[in-house]
Amino acid sequence: MSLQTAVTSRKGSVIGPISHVACPWRTDRTGRAAAAVRAAAARVGHDPSGLSSLRFGKPTPADMEVLMQEWQGRQCNHAHAGASASAPDLPAEVKGGGFMVTTGRRKVGQGRAAYDAAVRAVQSWQHLQLGWNCTTEPAQQVGAVICSATQTVVPWSVLPAQVTYCREEAAAFGPGDEGRRFVLGLCSLNGHQLAGEERFCVELHGDGSVFYDIFLFSKPDTLLAWASLPVVKLQQVRYVNDGLTAVEAAVKGA
Repeated sequence: MSLQTAVTSRKGSVIGPISHVACPWRTDRTGRAAAAVRAAAARVGHDPSGLSSLRFGKPTPADMEVLMQEWQGRQCNHAHAGASASAPDLPAEVKGGGFMVTTGRRKVGQGRAAYDAAVRAVQSWQHLQLGWNCTTEPAQQVGAVICSATQTVVPWSVLPAQVTYCREEAAAFGPGDEGRRFVLGLCSLNGHQLAGEERFCVELHGDGSVFYDIFLFSKPDTLLAWASLPVVKLQQVRYVNDGLTAVEAAVKGA
């Protein structure tokens, strides 16, 4: 609605009303500025080069705990948090988003005791303590931030991630095959070398078989990751294989 003001001449006579209308260009500029501020806030911690995450020695647990606290409030560095929950089926925008998919699956035991041991291994983060890869161990609840440290050839990278889902539920794996499933999802945050999500799943099937399944989708989010893409792909395969072995060993040692 316009606001009208009477304008008076120098002689005191009223010339007439003038309408004050909001300037569209000014409103549009303000809107664009607000959007830019929101976009910048969403990318807090993002380093396009990827160099800020490098360390020339393995970070200590204390160092990683400090980083984990510093990273509270960082945002996911892609628009598909939670998408891995439906794996191996993925939303169309993920399938067409240029993501690499890396998967692995292994039978790790038989019976309820083996299932419980595998779930405990994932809940206590044993599945990511691989020697060349390690993480902090916060309580697994949605929104919890973790710090991972990964060795790539010589340097280490410290990488932020966040729990996107964590649940145990009854599951139907096929006709006549009903059991239980525990799933944990982790998405990458700003400052990670990659953009993507990981799903870790323990399954107890109707015949007592216990399977551990890992599903990753990711793509480089820094110049360093793009430049070392062949190494990144090999590391993803190693990450999955060593993770399967870690949970299998935890079940056997239970």
